[in-house]
Amino acid sequence: MDKVAPIKRIAQGIVRVLGLNPGPFTLDGTNTYVFGNGERRLLVDTGDGEQPEYFDLLKQCLGGSRIDRILLTHWHGDHIGGVNQLLAMPEVVTPDCAVFKRPDPVDARDDVRAMLAQAVLQNRLRDITDSQLFAVDDLQLQAIFAPGHTDDHMAFIVTSDSFAKERLLLTGDLVLGRGTTIVSDLQRYMESLKTMLDTRPSALLPGHGPIISGSNGETPNAVRVIESYIEHRNLRERQIVAVLSGEPPEAPPMPRNGGWRLEEVTAAVYPEITDPKVILAAQHNARLHLDKLVSDDKAEKRLGTEPAVELWALRDRQI
Repeated sequence: MDKVAPIKRIAQGIVRVLGLNPGPFTLDGTNTYVFGNGERRLLVDTGDGEQPEYFDLLKQCLGGSRIDRILLTHWHGDHIGGVNQLLAMPEVVTPDCAVFKRPDPVDARDDVRAMLAQAVLQNRLRDITDSQLFAVDDLQLQAIFAPGHTDDHMAFIVTSDSFAKERLLLTGDLVLGRGTTIVSDLQRYMESLKTMLDTRPSALLPGHGPIISGSNGETPNAVRVIESYIEHRNLRERQIVAVLSGEPPEAPPMPRNGGWRLEEVTAAVYPEITDPKVILAAQHNARLHLDKLVSDDKAEKRLGTEPAVELWALRDRQI
C-alpha cells in the first residue's frame, strides 16, 4: 500500500505532490501530479490554494523547471483553488502557461469564477475536450470525459515509451485511493466507471488517497478497484431496496403511506457514520440511489403528512 508522502516519484517523469489539505472528504489531501523531465513541465490540479507549504513542495519538486500547462480535473475548490497563486509565481510557471478545464455552467458561479479569475483575466483559460492529447517529453496524457462526480469531470490515460507496457489512469475524484467518492449524477457516474474499466489500467493515480498499483494474479489491482466501485454502488442499491422492503418506523410524519424518510434510509444503510458532515454526504448518496430507483420504475415518492415530507417506497409495496 502506497504511503501518502508529501512528494512521491511514481514513474519516470511523474511525481505526486500532496496538497497538504487533509479532511473527511480530501483524505490525506488533494493529490496533484507533475509530469515531465525537462525545463517545461505539466501539472494536473493545484490544491486548494490555502496551504503556502504546498507551493514550497511544488518548487522543490520542480527544482528550477517551470510549468507551462495546468490541467484541471474538475471545478471543486480543492483542485482548482491554487490557480490564481500559481499564475502569480513566475518562478513556477512560464509566461505562456495555459490552464485547461472542461467548460461547464458551474463556471459562472461566483466562487468558481473567483478561483479561475487570473486564468480568465490573463487569457490563459483553455477548453479540454474528450480524447484531447497532451504531450510532455516522452509522456502522453489523453483526456477522457468522465462525468458523474461533477458534470465537467475529466480523467487522463497516461502512457510513455519508458513504461510501454503500462497504462496509468489519472482518475481525479471519480475513483479514490481509499474509500468511495461523492457523486452528483449516479447514472452518468456508473457509465464513467464502465469507461474507466474498459481502459484496463495497470495503475490508478487518484485525486485523493494512495496510488493503486500492482496485481493479484493476472488482474491489476487498478481494475479490481474499479470493479469494486461498480459492485459497491450495486450493493448500495440492493441494500436500499431491502430497507424499503421492510416496515417503516412508527414516527412522524403520519400516516406513513408505506414510505421511508431519507434520513431513515440513510441511517439504516450507513449505520457506521457519525460525523455530521459525512452524514450529509451519505444522505446525498442515498438520495441518488432512491432517485435512480424511481427513474428505473422500481420505487416511487409518496407524500407524508403532519408534516408534509418526501417518503420513498417500493413501487409494488402495498400501503
